[in-house]
Amino acid sequence: MEAAFAWLGQIFEALLQFVPRRVIVRATEGGVKWSLWREPIEMKPGIRFYWPLITDIEVDTVARQSFNTPTQPLQTRDGKEVVAGGVVVYHINDVVQAWGKQNHDPANTAQDIVQAVIADVVSRHDHEFILNEMFGKIEGEITAKSRKQLRQFGVYVGRAGLAAFSTTRNQHHSGIEIVITNG
Repeated sequence: MEAAFAWLGQIFEALLQFVPRRVIVRATEGGVKWSLWREPIEMKPGIRFYWPLITDIEVDTVARQSFNTPTQPLQTRDGKEVVAGGVVVYHINDVVQAWGKQNHDPANTAQDIVQAVIADVVSRHDHEFILNEMFGKIEGEITAKSRKQLRQFGVYVGRAGLAAFSTTRNQHHSGIEIVITNG
């Protein structure tokens, strides 16, 4: 008996593919719609309808978001060993670029790129300069470089900078390297 109901359920679901569906795109969201034989198109906020048989959609947040990058061991230009992590404030300004063409996860892409930018910026400056300009020139440089690199992915970086920065000291005990940070 259960198998018969399961079979009827599958038939019912198949028939529903021919019925338009409704999706609500909130004011803080954006969407991308893929239809057969077409380029992906943007879905603006509002009530939208689509045909599930020939259309796939993705709706996600485009409003201001933020995240912290993991700390990473780095070396400054003057040879100081440090750990550095960042904070990024961003929003999606082109949903088709963010989800529809060459990218699937804008937040993950942003994290990867900003981590690489932080490594580049920290390695090109002296320790003392970074400490003195962490919230000035260093933040400006990280923001500008991150913004430029993430533009192609539909992500606008409002602010990116160092959230964690400290020197390290390595000690070896019984063949194990221990990293001690000096906050």
